[in-house]
Amino acid sequence: MGNRYMPHIGMVALASQQYLAIAFIYSAIPVILRGNGASLESVGLYSTAFFAFTVNFLWAPVVDRRSLNRLGLRRSWIPLTQVATTTVLAAMAFLNPRTDFVAIFLVSLALATVAATQRIATLGYIAEALDSGERPLGAALLGWGRVIGHVIGGAVCLQLIEIVGWRPALLSLAVVLAAFAGWVFAIPEPFLCKDLSRSPQRLSIFAILRNNGLWTTAALIAPGVIGIAVAFATVQLRLVDLGFAAADIGWIGALSNVVTYTIIAPLTSAILARMAPQQGLIWGCAVLAIGFGALSVIDRYVDVRVSAVGSVGFVFAALAVQHVTFTNWFLGLARPGKAGTDVTFLTSVMSAFALAAFAPSGFIAARLGYGVTLIVPGLGYALSALLAAALLCQAATVAPEE
Repeated sequence: MGNRYMPHIGMVALASQQYLAIAFIYSAIPVILRGNGASLESVGLYSTAFFAFTVNFLWAPVVDRRSLNRLGLRRSWIPLTQVATTTVLAAMAFLNPRTDFVAIFLVSLALATVAATQRIATLGYIAEALDSGERPLGAALLGWGRVIGHVIGGAVCLQLIEIVGWRPALLSLAVVLAAFAGWVFAIPEPFLCKDLSRSPQRLSIFAILRNNGLWTTAALIAPGVIGIAVAFATVQLRLVDLGFAAADIGWIGALSNVVTYTIIAPLTSAILARMAPQQGLIWGCAVLAIGFGALSVIDRYVDVRVSAVGSVGFVFAALAVQHVTFTNWFLGLARPGKAGTDVTFLTSVMSAFALAAFAPSGFIAARLGYGVTLIVPGLGYALSALLAAALLCQAATVAPEE
């Protein structure tokens, strides 16, 4: 039983390691920068530190095919990235968030690059360790790992910063990351990965770029990803402007994440297990479109502080549904021996769309108001659902003719 469930436990651990650093970048630092006087526009531009996640497919074939040591193809990359993450985070501890905006941005870019590399190995491991029937559950477990990482990298870190200050808090976080690196020794290398290492195949970025199926997938998810990115980048900044303490904001986000991945993600996983991945995509996007439409209306009639807190919870719930739905679809599209590269390419394109939305998000909130940032994701998800439905209808029409 231990060996059977070890990959599932490993997924939670791997995701926790990876998202601890990511959550620190997207959840803690923007709140600290805004609290130290940075403008909405500057904080929005800071989000471009995630640029590495838009181009990590360029080095994904290397991670997919080159083992660094005897730990195995997938496991060999994880300790290296964890050591690098610990080092970069420790370096950031000696910067001042009030005056060193550019330096913090550059170090965050380096931190995101390391996390993006670890994500390649993690996604490859998950795609090859689980069969098709386990993938919805795997996506939910991966989300639970994200929750743990978010709680530590976001809420706990913000609380520590308020109590002990910036430098001690970041150095403590670096120590936690170093401890997490030991998890890699408890998970087995996927059998498929071992077999492929004996007969390596050549992976070509150009072959990936010519894959029409991957590009079709990217086009379908683009509107929804862009919309939720605008809401996600600004929803916690709204709490800052309303006078919420940084630690309180961190815990609001963390608890929202815990609740959604305890209830929403497993429910989504159970529903997806009963339908085809593309039908699941249509269902998920349609539900989110209706939800954000209702939220944007309710936002006008509810107390602003209550609405702001509720919006945080709903945005995280939407991210949970999107994560399970999209990840399940991506894993189903991955080719044997190229899983890390294929899934990384799709997540990279996803990140590119999110990055394109992050940069102007502060301008949208400053010029049009926070209410508009709740309308955009509803429109985006509605368009993604319509595009996916159109593709499904086209496929159903062509199939009988063939």
